[in-house]
Amino acid sequence: MPLQIRLTTRELFSLTGVLLLAFAASLGMAFNIDAIAISFGVTNTTAGLVASVEMAAIAAGNLTFAKLATRLSAQHIYIAGVIAVVSLNFLSIIAPTTDWLLLCRAPAGFALGAVVATVMTTAGRSHKPESTFGVINSMVGAMGIFIAFVLPRALDLHLVLPAITDWSEVDGLYLVYALCSIFAFLFIPSTPRTEPLGLTDGTEGRPKLMIGWLGLVGLGIIFLGHGTLALFIVKIGRAVPLSPEEIGYVFMAGSLVGVGLPLLAGYIGTRMNALAPVAIILMVIIVSAILLAAADTPIKFFIVAPLFAILPVAIMPIFLGCLSRVDPTGSLAGSHAAFVLIGGATAPFAGGALSDLGGFTLNGWFVVGCVLIGALLIYPVIRRADSIRSR
Repeated sequence: MPLQIRLTTRELFSLTGVLLLAFAASLGMAFNIDAIAISFGVTNTTAGLVASVEMAAIAAGNLTFAKLATRLSAQHIYIAGVIAVVSLNFLSIIAPTTDWLLLCRAPAGFALGAVVATVMTTAGRSHKPESTFGVINSMVGAMGIFIAFVLPRALDLHLVLPAITDWSEVDGLYLVYALCSIFAFLFIPSTPRTEPLGLTDGTEGRPKLMIGWLGLVGLGIIFLGHGTLALFIVKIGRAVPLSPEEIGYVFMAGSLVGVGLPLLAGYIGTRMNALAPVAIILMVIIVSAILLAAADTPIKFFIVAPLFAILPVAIMPIFLGCLSRVDPTGSLAGSHAAFVLIGGATAPFAGGALSDLGGFTLNGWFVVGCVLIGALLIYPVIRRADSIRSR
């Protein structure tokens, strides 16, 4: 059975729609942390813990379904996963405490992880994976524009509702996420109907893909470092000080950049070796992290925050293309969200603790250390993929 599949434009658009609409709550995580802290009157560390549990659950669901996605009906996974996400987003609105909120967000995260693994495994089997991942990540940027515009206004929804609703800032956010996830159902029928792979398809005679898993660990470390600062951009902006609406415009600017960068990265990834562009992006992340952590005026924040927030997305089409060349079944690429989110799951709690301990400057230098370590770990898989491309 052929491993590679040719996605039509409609199928790629539908895959992306299911992913982004179900994934809305995670795209707004920086707003979630701030709103949880305000709504429940808790510290950055406690609010970060809620986000950490949700992202850890997404990682668990992703790892569980990265292999199952090639054995089961993709559309059945989408339907079951989206039903769970919709239900739990609505239940999150009525959660009275952070403990109850944790009980809602953990299973929602696991269901979302199943959806993400299935989408990404399918994308990893594309005959042009860099271009496919470029389009998907570009649409993440487009969705980010919508999220950045809507969420600051959703934070004030409790102010215009009748007093009997007893809503708070975070409830408006989860209402937005619930409505988004409902619309994901519209795209499921048009997603590609791929045939399940056999137990040995694409695996016979392949060497152990240790460098692929090592690269995924490195990617997770990079996102861990990035998240310890990026998830607190809203709080950094408030300290400048800026209003939630002004911070939302900054996110929109970053999302606009995020629409173009992945497409450019996907284009470059299909035409040249991966090492040079990945190295350049990582160096810019390091510089922008130091500058963002020290931002104390609106102009500095406006310049650096959008760039820092979106840069890791530019890596993904190139790096996932490398994984797809090393492992054509798509399982490595399908597993990537787990490693990104294992790092991301630790980031809110670790970032909150770091900022409480030494301010956001400490977060910035933590980013630098994580990027350097991650770069060393992803280098072998990039070199192997470049070697395969040369052959």
